[in-house]
Amino acid sequence: MVSAVLFAKDLRKVATFYTRVCSAQVKNEDAQHADLDCGGFQLIVHQIPDHYAKAVIISDPPLRREHGAVRLNFPLADVAASRAVARSLGGEIDERPPPWAATDAHFHLGHDPEGNVFGALG
Repeated sequence: MVSAVLFAKDLRKVATFYTRVCSAQVKNEDAQHADLDCGGFQLIVHQIPDHYAKAVIISDPPLRREHGAVRLNFPLADVAASRAVARSLGGEIDERPPPWAATDAHFHLGHDPEGNVFGALG
């Protein structure tokens, strides 16, 4: 199975975001990790250790971290419904596709409560 690790300042907040917005299933969790099954893709949300987390500043609303080397894309059954859930949890899914995407691509960018950018396919 393909997997990725997402480091988070607030493990519970970020894990809840992906379970609610992307319909991920929690496979295992403890105080430092949440192992999520995203339909055949494993997302491991990892708590940033406290001594590092103190230096991480998350604004409200969070600024998108668009300059990372990796962006995760998730298939969503209902983008509009997921958008509403994302907003209620401190994240966002854009109303319109990014300028570089075809308008009929059904692709939108979003970010989680810590500003990590993801793609929404639906």
